[in-house]
Amino acid sequence: MENRVKVVINGEIVTIRSGESMEYLQKLAHYTGTKIDEITERHSSVMISDKMRTLLIALNIADEYFKMEPQLVQLKSEQKKHSKEMAKLQEENILLTEKVHSLQRELNHTRAELDDFINNFDESNKIVPLHDIRKTAVS
Repeated sequence: MENRVKVVINGEIVTIRSGESMEYLQKLAHYTGTKIDEITERHSSVMISDKMRTLLIALNIADEYFKMEPQLVQLKSEQKKHSKEMAKLQEENILLTEKVHSLQRELNHTRAELDDFINNFDESNKIVPLHDIRKTAVS
């Protein structure tokens, strides 16, 4: 969907048509206006033509872009590395979750066996401590 946005750049109303959001287009207009102001202020003592001012603005923006490009490449590389690490951690998490479920099943089985043993325990098989046997024999 194409948006039409009227923005003010360097005191002029400009209509921009783009598929980008209105907020983004406003941000672009503000940034461009700031660059125009910087160039105008920097060269205020010299009379420069609109064409030269436009060229200087374009060069400044291109300079910023090319200075930021290595950082972008580095960030993309780091993102790729982190994505691989995250995939590895997700796999490990799945394995550990399966292990936890396995141990829970084993624990439940052992508890059931213990409950069964306790419920079926025969008093005649009861182990009596040695000191209790001595007391009984003396009496």
